[in-house]
Amino acid sequence: DRSFHLPCASQGECVTQFFGLYRSFCWQHRPEQAVQATPEKDSTCIVCLELVEDKKSYRTMVCPACRHAWFHRSCIQKQAIHAGVRFRCLHCQSKDQFVMEMLTMG
Repeated sequence: DRSFHLPCASQGECVTQFFGLYRSFCWQHRPEQAVQATPEKDSTCIVCLELVEDKKSYRTMVCPACRHAWFHRSCIQKQAIHAGVRFRCLHCQSKDQFVMEMLTMG
């Protein structure tokens, strides 16, 4: 068993899952989104409206249901906290598939 501080995990691009066994993954072994999608040129985060990277990455994620809603990891984490039980994709309103993916991706 290993342990580390949550801020250190975040800075190290680790994924911490806040459900089930509450597992944490280092940057080398963290889960990655399986959905095949690439943002269009000049795509923006659906939460903050700032530009996202031109590919999926630790910092840039996509809704697995519609594959059109792009967001920053930090933005969607804040959205989850504010939305609570109403957390869902802001674009397509997917709940089950979206929430499970976001839980898995940390």
